[in-house]
Amino acid sequence: MKKRLFASLLATAVAASCLTGCGGGGAQSDGGKDVKAGGDGETTYTWKMALNSTGGDNAYDTAEVFANKMKELTDGRVNIELYGGASLGTTSEVLEGMSYGVADVLCESVGTLATFSNLANIDAMPYMYNGYDHFMDVWSSDFGQEMKRTIGDAAGFRLFGGTYRGPRIVTSTKEMSKIEDFKGFKLRAPNLEVYLKTWQWLKATPTPLAMGETYTALQQGTVEGQENPMVDSMNYAVQEVCKYWIKTNHVYSCNVIIMDKTYFDSLPEDIQAAVEEASNYASKEISEQQLEASQAAEAKLKEIGCTVIEVDTKAFAAYFDGFADENFPYLEDWANKIKAMDDGE
Repeated sequence: MKKRLFASLLATAVAASCLTGCGGGGAQSDGGKDVKAGGDGETTYTWKMALNSTGGDNAYDTAEVFANKMKELTDGRVNIELYGGASLGTTSEVLEGMSYGVADVLCESVGTLATFSNLANIDAMPYMYNGYDHFMDVWSSDFGQEMKRTIGDAAGFRLFGGTYRGPRIVTSTKEMSKIEDFKGFKLRAPNLEVYLKTWQWLKATPTPLAMGETYTALQQGTVEGQENPMVDSMNYAVQEVCKYWIKTNHVYSCNVIIMDKTYFDSLPEDIQAAVEEASNYASKEISEQQLEASQAAEAKLKEIGCTVIEVDTKAFAAYFDGFADENFPYLEDWANKIKAMDDGE
């Protein structure tokens, strides 16, 4: 099914490219991208930006700010159209088809590139960050640039920005606070190796499920909990079926702006610079909003009668000593460098 849909998307992109090339009016065929010569002789661009989500989600909101900033920085030469709700295809289909014009830009987590680059698994490595400031320091640093460049080069993409999504926490139908409480705990987890091994390390029983199926699974007792950033969990109305919200803060995932490397490298220097600046601007803007939203979400949970449980995150982090070395040795040095950037505050 995936191959058939990708073929359909590719055919659509190629057809669009042909129409653009034959349509006159100064339009050029550029891999399916809408490129035109403006009245003043400067090239203008219309880019398609693919998103899994819709308004109110971290990635979509980052994309919206990015698109507006790009228009401002380029004096309208770059217009970005947002396609939410996976309307251009799944993330993997879009990534595979970007060089053919299925989409020009994407905003997704670093971890979505794990099929292209092993280093992208760093996105889901547990207990690397101490908090918001530590996360922001890493992804805005030269080391953060090195990670994005290394992942991008292996995958054939360029990665920009670095948006804070909030720490992943556990929601549960039963009260838990200690490491030993997780033994045998049945929870929904993403179907990604790092996440599954994280919960297996805690002797829990992770169950890969689509997030859309999780609410019913919690109602029926198929699983006893799930893990996600607090705001995301509330967006899925998990508070209706999980009374206990355990602040394990085990993973800090990062959303980035993604473009095809060959296409990006072909752009004029001023457009490239605008992409860099707009990405960093959007990441900072939405990261600050996400931090405030997480704090507001916690207050709301307490207001409606949910129990928010603080845990000894240092004890959890210590429990995961050796996790990378045993399961993902190629990530150990990278993870240790991230941990070393914590100023301890």
